[in-house]
Amino acid sequence: MASQAGWRRCLGVGWLISVAAGVPIPGQELPGNGAMTRVRTCDARAAVLLRQGREGSPTFAAMLQRLEGSDLIVYVETRPLTLPGQMQLVAASPTCRYLRVSVHTPGLDTEQTAWLAHELRHAVEIADATDVRDQASLRRLYERIGAVGRYRAHSAETLGAQEIWTTVLHELQRTPAGAARRQ
Repeated sequence: MASQAGWRRCLGVGWLISVAAGVPIPGQELPGNGAMTRVRTCDARAAVLLRQGREGSPTFAAMLQRLEGSDLIVYVETRPLTLPGQMQLVAASPTCRYLRVSVHTPGLDTEQTAWLAHELRHAVEIADATDVRDQASLRRLYERIGAVGRYRAHSAETLGAQEIWTTVLHELQRTPAGAARRQ
């Protein structure tokens, strides 16, 4: 229940009003990059992972740029999960779609950032499928481009997201901070 309370705090009443009205809420600024408005963090750990991905992986940074040009608002949180990561379609208005990305905690920085990249790849897949507006259309998308129910009854997976995990992990490990963590 604690994570649900944090999630509600993250979104706040303004989010609910904006969904009902169909108006995106103003972007949350990230340290050093006030332009990031489509991918927003709900906790300090998520902000660290997002920053590390953006600064340490060109692939991660390119996905963030792609999401900036989409109609998605993606909220990122960290919390205890049974899987390394999870993405949910929360709501859709006529002008905007809202996703929730969760990354398992605790964990190693590079691995958690790679899992965040994996989940953001799913967000890009949804951004590219503008017809995805509810759970039924989301399921149809993943039946078409990936596998549904492979790990759990309501889960979906794609080769693209699996490849992004590996690519971003290797890019992060090549950075000075990533190399220091391996020693």
